Amino acid sequence: MRDPFEIYTTSRPGGGKKPLDWDESAADTQGRVDDVFNGERKTPELRWLGLALFLSFMALSVKLFNLQIINGSGYRLLSENNRIRSQTILAPRGLIKDRYGETLAQNTASFNLVAVPFDLPKEGLDGMVKNLAGTFGLDAKEISGDLERANKNSIEPIVIKQDMPQEQSILFESRAAEFPGFSMQKIPVREYLDPQVFSHTLGYTGLVSPGDLKELDANAYASVDFIGKSGIESSYEKYLHGINGQNLVEVDAAGRLQKVLGEDSPLPGDTLVLNIDKGLQEQLYNSLEKGMPGRKAAAIALDPRNGQVLALLSLPGFDNNLFAHGIKNADYQKLLTDKNLPLFNRAFSGTYPPGSTSKMMTATAGLQEGVITPNTVINDNGVLVVPNQYGGASYQFHGWKPGGLGPMTVRSAIAQSSDIFFYEVAGGSPNGSMQGLGPDKLAEYFRKFGLGQLTGIDVQGEKPGLVPDPAWKMDYFDNDPLQGKWYLGDTYHLGIGQGDLLVTPLQVAEWTAIIANNGVGFKPQVAEKALDQQGNVVWQNQPQVLVSNIASQDNIKIVQEGMRQTVTSGTARQLDALPVTSAGKTGTSQFDGSDPNKTHAWFTVYAPYEDPQIVVTVLVEAGGEGNAVALPVAKDALKWWAENRYNKN
Repeated sequence: MRDPFEIYTTSRPGGGKKPLDWDESAADTQGRVDDVFNGERKTPELRWLGLALFLSFMALSVKLFNLQIINGSGYRLLSENNRIRSQTILAPRGLIKDRYGETLAQNTASFNLVAVPFDLPKEGLDGMVKNLAGTFGLDAKEISGDLERANKNSIEPIVIKQDMPQEQSILFESRAAEFPGFSMQKIPVREYLDPQVFSHTLGYTGLVSPGDLKELDANAYASVDFIGKSGIESSYEKYLHGINGQNLVEVDAAGRLQKVLGEDSPLPGDTLVLNIDKGLQEQLYNSLEKGMPGRKAAAIALDPRNGQVLALLSLPGFDNNLFAHGIKNADYQKLLTDKNLPLFNRAFSGTYPPGSTSKMMTATAGLQEGVITPNTVINDNGVLVVPNQYGGASYQFHGWKPGGLGPMTVRSAIAQSSDIFFYEVAGGSPNGSMQGLGPDKLAEYFRKFGLGQLTGIDVQGEKPGLVPDPAWKMDYFDNDPLQGKWYLGDTYHLGIGQGDLLVTPLQVAEWTAIIANNGVGFKPQVAEKALDQQGNVVWQNQPQVLVSNIASQDNIKIVQEGMRQTVTSGTARQLDALPVTSAGKTGTSQFDGSDPNKTHAWFTVYAPYEDPQIVVTVLVEAGGEGNAVALPVAKDALKWWAENRYNKN
């Protein structure tokens, strides 16, 4: 008899009926239960599960060992860095002063927006950057680009925007919670007090770059530090920079300052005292600007006794404060595209034909080599005619005065600036009565005076100029026998400072100083000394002889007398009314072969004549006649110097 508590199923076709357990039969037999498995149950294999658990445990153990034992100290340090950090306090740069203690460059407060890449949020950064840019009028793409280029794990701040207005700094502080990872830094930046006058001399500062640090001690600079980029700022960086300080601070996870734990105060840079005379340089600037604003010009003043640079001026100047505060691209492009080249230092980077100012050197060489004596007379009739050795028309070399200047000695030839006289001293007479120096000997003396080489002035960017000779010309024209040939006319032009001869205004001032100082020339020096915060001298510039033994004292004296006659009876008689005696030389140099009327205006002078203490050299590009344009500027400078400095130091 069937058990009434059992239910039978016939789910397997043709198979026997198997009784279900009571709990299985509890399911509603009327429900739709498909494919009920009624085979024999098997015991699951637990060995593989145990093995998997064991391997997972071993892997976790290895990871924990690596984190806690092997790399534990590193991660512990990283954790501490998230909480305790060292913040750099930038040292104020040293002051720059003139020889009389007048400040030329000092420091002012500036606010920089910076970001610490490690503290920036991993999510929502793009939206935060857009909010930041919109709030403070910045370029979101530029900010994103700066952040993308940065090392994401770095805790060194990167500068996002220099020189933020103070009101924006206050606004940022009130909303700092909206911009985790960003902060506002108050830092000292350069302030130049008379930028247009001293821009080329002082140069400017800018944010330090990786390229800068290759030549400096990288440990002495922070990523947001400033460095001298040009001029005196660059040349004397090691004295001006100072030593940065540090704050030990506690920050939260977003990099926000919580507590200052300690401070190591910065040490300001040394005060740099220049040989520059602020009043004299301003006088030269005002005199040049008064005549024609926007002139392209240069002016140099030296002390011939030691090489100290009293003035170093290039026009037009520029506002170097633009660079110190982070120049905008539009302002930089404006400077670069200005046809007057305001960033170009004409004082020692510009090279020009010197014109008649070089006749002093030709005279010295002619006297020393015996080509002429103090009593040699050459008749200046206005033109030198050289027969054509191949037949045909003769060559004519004209002097500056039609009809000529008459009989000339070396003294009067300097005073009246006779071209004919110095043609013959350099290249000889067409009739053979004077052999002349010849191009090689003339070039040799020019180089003795320092031409074709650097003076070594303590500001970067100096150019050596060019002293041409037959070997140079042949090389320049790739040994072409026709174009590379040196002609007599080349020698004549070289003798009066024309042709391919190129010099800087600084070199003209230097050879004037050599003549004034009886044949001894010193290396030009802009900086005098550096003083620490207590006023102690930590560095002192010493005079360095650059040139000596060019010629005998007697021959140099003759040249000096010719320069003195330039003032008393020659082309610079305007200076004879000054309260101090002087000796000088005018110069008018052609620079455009297609238009001989285009000329640079030169004048160089020293004073007092009996005891030289100052040299002033002035160049006005495309200015016309030297005695009409450059000489009045030098006259004003000497008058100011005589009234304010002479016998008053």
